[in-house]
Amino acid sequence: MPEQATGTGLRASLTETTALILLARCRMMHISMTTLDDVLTPQEQPLARPRRRAWARVLAGFALGFLLCVVSALGALLVWDAGYEGRILPGVSVGGVDVSGLDHEQAWTTLEDAFRGLENGRVIVRTAAGDVVVPYSTFDRRADVEAMVDSALQTGRIGGAVERAVAEVRMAVSGVSLAPHVTLDDEAFAAEVSRAVAVHDRLPIDGAIAMTPDGIMRTLARSGRTFDGDVAAAAALPHLRLVDAPAEIVVEAPMIVTPPTHGDDEVMSAQVAAQRMIGDINVTFGEKEWRIKAATVGKWLRFGYDAAGRPWPAVDESAIGASLKKIKKDVRRAPVSAKYLKTRSGRVVGVVAGRDGRELDSGATAAAIAQVLEERARGAEATSVKVVTTKIAPKLSTAAALEKGPLMVRLGSWKTWFPISDRNYFGANIWQPAKIIDGTVLQPGQRFEWWSAIGPVSPARGFGPGGFIAGDHTEPTGALGGGMCSSSTTLFNAALRAGLQMGARSNHRYYIDRYPLGLDATVSKTRNGSQTLTFTNDMNTPVVIRTFRYRSGGRGWVRYEIWGVPDGRKVTLSKPAVANLRKATTKTVYVSTLRKGVREQIEYPSNGMDVSVSRVVRSRSGRVIHSETYRSHYALWNGIIEIGR
Repeated sequence: MPEQATGTGLRASLTETTALILLARCRMMHISMTTLDDVLTPQEQPLARPRRRAWARVLAGFALGFLLCVVSALGALLVWDAGYEGRILPGVSVGGVDVSGLDHEQAWTTLEDAFRGLENGRVIVRTAAGDVVVPYSTFDRRADVEAMVDSALQTGRIGGAVERAVAEVRMAVSGVSLAPHVTLDDEAFAAEVSRAVAVHDRLPIDGAIAMTPDGIMRTLARSGRTFDGDVAAAAALPHLRLVDAPAEIVVEAPMIVTPPTHGDDEVMSAQVAAQRMIGDINVTFGEKEWRIKAATVGKWLRFGYDAAGRPWPAVDESAIGASLKKIKKDVRRAPVSAKYLKTRSGRVVGVVAGRDGRELDSGATAAAIAQVLEERARGAEATSVKVVTTKIAPKLSTAAALEKGPLMVRLGSWKTWFPISDRNYFGANIWQPAKIIDGTVLQPGQRFEWWSAIGPVSPARGFGPGGFIAGDHTEPTGALGGGMCSSSTTLFNAALRAGLQMGARSNHRYYIDRYPLGLDATVSKTRNGSQTLTFTNDMNTPVVIRTFRYRSGGRGWVRYEIWGVPDGRKVTLSKPAVANLRKATTKTVYVSTLRKGVREQIEYPSNGMDVSVSRVVRSRSGRVIHSETYRSHYALWNGIIEIGR
C-alpha cells in the first residue's frame, strides 16, 4: 500500500500529482503548451511603466488555469475509478498472480487455483523413541484466499482523494505485488503434535514390595518419559506459515524424564526393615513362655507407607490376635465367686475367698507385640513380649461374702485317684462317703469319727459290693462298701496336713501304691471288729470339710479339703523311713476257670516292709502342738496271673 504523504512529502506528492494532472488534462483538451510570450500578443504587451500590473495578471491567470486543471483531473479520476467499482484496480498482483480488473468471484477462483495444494505435506516430529508424522491436513493448513482477495480489492482505495490518485497512478504505471496469505489452526496443530508424540510416553513405575506366601517380593522401579510437543510445534510453525514451505518439515520433541515416586533405594530399605522384623518372638506370662516362630511372624507383616510417604513394613495387629489362640486359652482363668461354708442345717460358719479371673487382652497384647516388631525394624534386638491381661470379677466378691461369716482358708487337702471298676462299685463306694461328709462342720473340740459321719452302709444309700482283703487273698466284690478306703485315706491326709489332732488310723494289710507311703487309713467292719478314722478340731474356731468328686474316662478322683480360720500353726512331715524290705514277685497259674489263653491278674505284687512317718505341728510361736510317728507294717504280697488252659 502507498504510504500517506504528510509535511514535505505531501508537497512533493502534490507537485508530482499536479504535473501529471496537467499533462493529462492538456491531452484530453487537445491543448498544447506554449510559452508565456505566445499567450500575449505584441500589441498587448504593456508599456514599460505598468510592468508590475501586467505580472499580476499573468500570475492570476496561471493560478486559475492550474485550478481548472486540478478540478478537471479529479473529475477524470472519479470517472476512471467508478469504472472499476467492485473490481481490483489495474497493476495489482498477489504472489506473482495478476488479478487486475477481476471482481471478487473471479479473483477468488484465480487465487484458489493458483495456491491449491498447500494442505499437502507433513511435519515429521523426531523423538528418542521414534518418529511420528502430523499431516498438514490435520490442522487445516491452506491458502487464505478470502484474505488475499479482500486485500487486493482494498489496494489503492484507502486514504483521501489525493492519496488515492497518487496510488492509482503509481499502480497503473509500476504495479503492486501483494504477499500471499497462509492460514492454519495453531491450537489444533499443537494439540495434534502433543497427541502424536504421546504414543511414545511411558509412565514411571514405582518400586514395590509385598509379602507373599513365598516371602518378600520386590519389584524394581523404572523412570517414565514424555516428549515436549509444544517445543516441537513452536519450531515448526514459522515454516508452516510460509507459502513455499517444503512438503516435509522435520522438528525434534525433547524428551522429559519423569522419575518414579518411590525408587529402588526406598524399597530396599523397606525390605531390610521387614527382614529384621521376621524372627522368633517369645511371649511370656510369669514363668510361662510361648515361642512364636518366624514363619508366623512373617504372616503378620504388610507393606504400606510411613509418615514421610515411603514404603515401610507394618504389622497387621488383627493377624497377631488370630495367632494368640493357644496363649489365650492357657492364660485364661475363670473367676471364682466367694462361697459360704455352711453347716448341714444351712447356717453360715465361714467364707471361702473368691478369686478374680483373668483373660488375655488380645488387642493390647497384639499392640505390644507390634511395638516390639517395629523396634526391630529400626534395628533393636527385642525378642520377648509380656502378655497383657484383664481382670474378670466374680459374681460374689469376697468382701460381700464376709458380711455373713469369717474368712476361712484351706488348711489342708489331699486328692486320690482310683481305677473305676467293680472292685469299688464303679466308684460309688468312694464317692458316696465324700458326698455324705461334704459340708461337715466341726466346732472347736468336736471329734470326727468315720462310721458316725457316714451312717449306715446300705444299697438304699448308694453303696454296693466291692473288694476287700480276706486273709491271704483279695476278694474283688465280697464286701458291701468295699473300696471306700480310698475315701478314708484321702480324708486322713487332708486332716493330717491341716494340723488337727489325729486319732485312730490303721494301715492296709499290704501297701497300695496309689496312697502316700506309710500314710494310708483303712476302715472296715467285720465280725472280728472294726477299723475307723478319727480326728478332733483342736482349734478355737470351727472347721469345715469340703469334698470334690470327678472322673475322666476309666479313672476317678476324690478330693477332701479342711477349711478354717488359720491360727498360724505349721505342719512338718518327714520322708517315709522304710525298713525290712521284702521284694514281691508275680507268679503265673494255669486255671480251668478261664477260657484257654485268657489272662487275668487277680493279685498285684506289693513289697513287704515297715514304714514310719513323723509329723510335727507347731504354733505360730514355734511351740510344739502335736508330735507323733505313724508306723505301718505291710505284708509281702505276691502277684498272681491266671491263664486259662
